[in-house]
Amino acid sequence: MKKLMLVVFAASTLSAFAGGFALNQASAKATAMGGAVVGKAVDGSAVFYNPATMSDFKSTTITVGTIIEKPYADVSVSGKHQGHMDPGTFLLPHAYLIQPIGESGFTFGMGIAPEYGIGSKYRDSWDLAWNTTETTVQGVVFSPNLAYDITEDWSVAAGFRLLYFTFEQYQSPNIFYPGLGKVGHTNTRLKGDNGCADWGWEVSTRYKILDNLSIGAMYRSYIDTRIRGKLRTSKGAYGETVPAMLQAGIDQQLAQRNGRGGANIRLPQQVSVGINYDPIETVHLGYTMMWTGWSDLESLHFDLPGGDKDIDLGWRDTFRFGVGGAWDFAEDWTWMLSYVYDMDPSSEDDNRGSTMLPAGNRHMAVTGLAWTWGDFEIAACYGLVFMKGENQKYWDKDNGETAANAKIFKTNAGYSHQAGVTLTYRFG
Repeated sequence: MKKLMLVVFAASTLSAFAGGFALNQASAKATAMGGAVVGKAVDGSAVFYNPATMSDFKSTTITVGTIIEKPYADVSVSGKHQGHMDPGTFLLPHAYLIQPIGESGFTFGMGIAPEYGIGSKYRDSWDLAWNTTETTVQGVVFSPNLAYDITEDWSVAAGFRLLYFTFEQYQSPNIFYPGLGKVGHTNTRLKGDNGCADWGWEVSTRYKILDNLSIGAMYRSYIDTRIRGKLRTSKGAYGETVPAMLQAGIDQQLAQRNGRGGANIRLPQQVSVGINYDPIETVHLGYTMMWTGWSDLESLHFDLPGGDKDIDLGWRDTFRFGVGGAWDFAEDWTWMLSYVYDMDPSSEDDNRGSTMLPAGNRHMAVTGLAWTWGDFEIAACYGLVFMKGENQKYWDKDNGETAANAKIFKTNAGYSHQAGVTLTYRFG
């Protein structure tokens, strides 16, 4: 029997509505400020945005909460409507502890928050199901840090980032047979995690130029992670004209494509800088810029039961810009408002990347309220993320297709709801 052409692989870790698949929503109050808190802390999320600002807290501080994300988009392939990209609702919890160490000038902090993830989901029968149908990813980071006040105005910090990374991804690869062309498709599922075995490091600093003007900067190293999991392959559907003998041969080959697999992924390094300014006592302004080295993720390498596979991404480095403001309009109330522009890392070249990350830059508008009662504070935020979709061309080159067979993938009216609540308590 002639050998059928069947390539089974997976390439996950891609998000629908973030810069690449990085997440930057670390607390409701900081999110409502557009992440523009690198020079001045607003709550325990200082552990996330710039641990050098932890010295702003003179007593034990605990912050806990969650951000909820709900992405959604219309999808078309070569002008044909393909339904919706609707992966559901995602919960992104966070927790932080900041503890000054006496009068030593040292402050210890630790936090746990999702830094990578979200996901995408399309109809099982859409025209690019061979590329992907569903992906769910989560990368949670535990980060202990130690800050030190070199002077009253200058502080530094350093710490570790311990990563737990999981993914689950589905595809329906095409089956081609010599002389018959496409005869059907299979269903695959690749699921795994890194066993919480990978880590990176981070350093940061903050300098107070004036009592009401400060600047900060932070560097996060890349993290090389090894994902281990299992690939499950099952038959999907065959054309009505495919002989039973051929179907039996395909089933036999599919049985050999189940088993353990893995992937090597480099999560990129990041540099963030920011400035915070209080023009008057009740008004607080901030600006931040983040660079992410997505070009380190040139490709993904998978070793699977059916053989090794490299996914060509060709991603570019990106910038994220955020500007935010807060107004203490009453004794115990603060209103926040922000805007964020997040660049898309996707390659402009045809047939590079994946439909798991719809191409397009993101615009985010977020607002929020915070209420203080003694040592207790509750903050809530709501925002919308808008994505301007870009055309991407794909063809199944692993099964002999060429650019002449290319289909144009586009995300239309892409957006994501974003809401969150955070509780902060400062002892004493």
